[in-house]
Amino acid sequence: MEQVRLAFAARYGRPPAVVAVAPGRVNLIGEHTDYSGLPVLPIAIERHLLVASAPNDAEAVVRVASEQFDPPAEVVRGIANAPVHAPWHRYVSGVVAQVEGVSGGVGADVFVGGDLPPASGLSSSAALSVGLLAALGAAWGEPLDRETLVARAIVADRASGAETGGMDQAAIVFAQAGHALRIDFEPPARRAVAIPPGLAFVVANSGVEAPKGGAARDAYNERVVGARIAAAMLADQIGVDLTNPPRLGEIAGVDVVDILVEELPERISPVEVSRTGAAGLEQLVQLTAARFDHMRKVPVRKLARHILSESVRVDEAEAALTAGDLVRFGKLLDASHESLRADFGCSTPELDALCKAMRRAGALGARLTGAGFGGYALAAVPPEQVEAVLAAATEAGGGPAFEVHASAGLEVV
Repeated sequence: MEQVRLAFAARYGRPPAVVAVAPGRVNLIGEHTDYSGLPVLPIAIERHLLVASAPNDAEAVVRVASEQFDPPAEVVRGIANAPVHAPWHRYVSGVVAQVEGVSGGVGADVFVGGDLPPASGLSSSAALSVGLLAALGAAWGEPLDRETLVARAIVADRASGAETGGMDQAAIVFAQAGHALRIDFEPPARRAVAIPPGLAFVVANSGVEAPKGGAARDAYNERVVGARIAAAMLADQIGVDLTNPPRLGEIAGVDVVDILVEELPERISPVEVSRTGAAGLEQLVQLTAARFDHMRKVPVRKLARHILSESVRVDEAEAALTAGDLVRFGKLLDASHESLRADFGCSTPELDALCKAMRRAGALGARLTGAGFGGYALAAVPPEQVEAVLAAATEAGGGPAFEVHASAGLEVV
């Protein structure tokens, strides 16, 4: 905190008015389910982004400097679709668009520091969006209430081009120390789930970054569209009308869905689905800040199989934590990783090897955490095995690897 305050003062010549402390998150289970309206079970961790801010009355410009990224960003309020000069500026621009109407046209100076690693799958991008929104609102004397902050941070994050769900933002804002946060989306609900004694968590870097841009962004959006196609085709078969965009969460509880999933096509294009009348083309391909090729054939059957089975694993994992059945919880993590590898296709050889190494060192179970395509893996570990698992993870992935604890959410100082 003091380092960030001093860095802000050194850059801008005055102390910050506020500092927003936004934690990272580790998703225990429920991967790639949130954008289908199905549940997740994350924790916040004691790694944070600290966003220091003070109003700048002289100009309607939000200036953001960062310890981790160059060059600094400058975004003029009130100008839509302004060009950006670095990928991370998209998040800043997305946030500034979400604070239009807050404190008129006053600008702000911002400095971002902290110890949350970027491009890791530990939600540094959502922490940045949440922290910026919280810091700007508080600095201008018009703080956003927490529900509004989450909703706007979701939209701001999508400015990067990846059509993400709402897990990260809700976990960062509403997490409780010592607890996982069960988040439901249809209907919306949250509840704290106590982490039982005798259970520790280790996260470790696979050695491959997990960026949100480029090929990883395209792969992410392909899976979002594939999940929509699956929902539309299944709903058409069982005679259910879905909202726009179609989401698997609206039909997950129908008895025959698990059977019908196996009859879905392996791959199909959005335009082919639209011609069947199952859904309109825009319903399938519309994205907040990216375009999707409507002729591109995307995976469908395996994606739906993962998403629906993963939502069941969330229920089972919550029950295992509540009952203190740590062996069962570990096995569910293993099953989740295998589903992400074999069906969803978002693991990597490095993540697979890392999870295997942590299991061999004594972990109860291990899985990738975050969107995949690189980044970190999570292991559930008996406390007496933490050091052995850390050593094995560092050897397998090259580090860093560290223990994390379920921590509190957003704080504004």
